[in-house]
Amino acid sequence: MPGKRKLPINDETHTSLAWDQVDRTQGLSEAERSEARARILRRAKELGIDTSDWDKSVHAAAMTLWGMSLNVPEVANHPNRMPFSGVLTFVNQPSDLPPGGSGGKRTYLPKDVAEKALESLLGMAVDFSADLSAHDVTRKLGVITGAEIVGDEVRIEGFFYAHDFPQECARIQSEKEDLGFSYEVTAKTRPMGDLLQIVSCVFTGAAVLYKDKAAYQSTSLAAQAEQDIEMTKEEMEALLAAAIKPLTTQIEGVTKDVATMKAAGETALQANRETRDRVAPHATALRNCAAAMEASGIGLHSSQGHVKVLHHMAASMEADAAAGKLPHIFRDHDWGFSAAAAPTPTPAPAALDAENPVIKSLTDSLSALGTKVDDIKAAAFKAAEAPARKTIPSDVMTLLAKGGIKVEDTKEGLTEGQIDTMLQAAGVTGISARIAAKQSIAAAGLLRK
Repeated sequence: MPGKRKLPINDETHTSLAWDQVDRTQGLSEAERSEARARILRRAKELGIDTSDWDKSVHAAAMTLWGMSLNVPEVANHPNRMPFSGVLTFVNQPSDLPPGGSGGKRTYLPKDVAEKALESLLGMAVDFSADLSAHDVTRKLGVITGAEIVGDEVRIEGFFYAHDFPQECARIQSEKEDLGFSYEVTAKTRPMGDLLQIVSCVFTGAAVLYKDKAAYQSTSLAAQAEQDIEMTKEEMEALLAAAIKPLTTQIEGVTKDVATMKAAGETALQANRETRDRVAPHATALRNCAAAMEASGIGLHSSQGHVKVLHHMAASMEADAAAGKLPHIFRDHDWGFSAAAAPTPTPAPAALDAENPVIKSLTDSLSALGTKVDDIKAAAFKAAEAPARKTIPSDVMTLLAKGGIKVEDTKEGLTEGQIDTMLQAAGVTGISARIAAKQSIAAAGLLRK
């Protein structure tokens, strides 16, 4: 019609599409619309198209078609986001291949139907299969955060979970030229010649797959890791050198401190042996008394009970003795090692990547040296020898049981390694608790000489 939008009817597919579009074509009077219907019907007859179902209602059965955007704030430097964008599908065009769930028919998505359903893309997941050839709704790789229709393209954007799926995201990055999107919808359709027209739909997700597997084979995918940094070898070496220097200096300082404290600890152990020997029987007596009360169900309050206080008294006496002081007073709030705290390693500079293998290795080494400092401090309070035991206190018996060690296996005494393993198995990890436990073991005469 002159001055009006044309509906091409050059072949069967376009003629069927024209019949569907004539009611939605704007700017036509009823007379013009009626004339257009007549022309389309005549052309359909010429082409031998069965028009018996053209005036029937839309099929209301829901179906799922493979075929695909939410606006969220962008988080800079987020380790679990790899942005993507691309063309999900096309509107007003028949699909290249029959999508899954379409009964072997190619599909046609009108633009106005896509526009109404566009918001349903927001927040939907992007899935993938192991070979990137199909949909797998149980494997969610990312999320759609934006969608728009530009011309006949439905464009989407979002991000993949790069930290959760590092291998898959690396693969997408390397093969993105061969990859595209395929969308998932729940739709109502009606037959239109050899096509299946979508008359209403709700998008339920999308998948990343090879283009030749998608219903529309010209969809595209662009994926890029955030903050790709290009550096020369010299720049990288300079950056690493600057990052490592403060850590190296710190490690050297801690190493010297470890050696000094080790020597001081050994000297203190020898110098305070006599005091420890005088105090050990009395600390053992306190623990035996606590064990007897516990067995009788007396003084069992978790924080202020007699059993708890007796154990603290014994530990306080041993701590004073280890420091060379003869104990004369018990303070239940600040005695000995209860105030000890592990040194805090100097944090890496804010600009450095804590997951960098080199930086992480150095940080772990520094932390390990800090642990050695703690162990040497603890050794300063450990009794070197203890009088022959008569009975094993209940708290030590409990530790032996949790560590899987039988009493008869302790005749030769326990090594430091066995004690550490036993305490680990018993869940005794705090420095104060470990020192107290080792003092109890020593007082019970279980240390190997």
